Amino acid sequence: MNFIKIRFGNNFEDEFQKAVDEVFHLVLPSYRHFECIWRPNVDVYESLEEIVVLADMAGLNKEELHIELDRKKIKIAGVRKAIQLLKDARYSQAEIPHGYFERNIPLPAPVDARSAVASYADGILMVRINKLPANKTHRISVKTGQ
Repeated sequence: MNFIKIRFGNNFEDEFQKAVDEVFHLVLPSYRHFECIWRPNVDVYESLEEIVVLADMAGLNKEELHIELDRKKIKIAGVRKAIQLLKDARYSQAEIPHGYFERNIPLPAPVDARSAVASYADGILMVRINKLPANKTHRISVKTGQ
């Protein structure tokens, strides 16, 4: 009879714990111990003159944020790194998502992208953008000849 030798990395217990964590995640999605794609919560509200976008970015450094804006939508993307306080810790509960995120948010009115101002404080990203005037008309003069 032939035997096949299987190695489970450096430590069988570590590999076994990873497998158990994955099984628990399938049964109970709130149990997460691995990097995942997450979607930060976003609020969008408007006044007569501007649109304000708020995003819950707790635990992020502002250098890890990427914001793009055009007349009709805003894209907010970045990476939140996992926080590990203890070496070789076993989680009994892990719900704080981490990893890459990207949100493409349609804006309720056309905006002037050059007027955008972003600030980040206490884990909240705030982007303020001036609206383009909806009823502003542009007069075109008619020339004679060619």
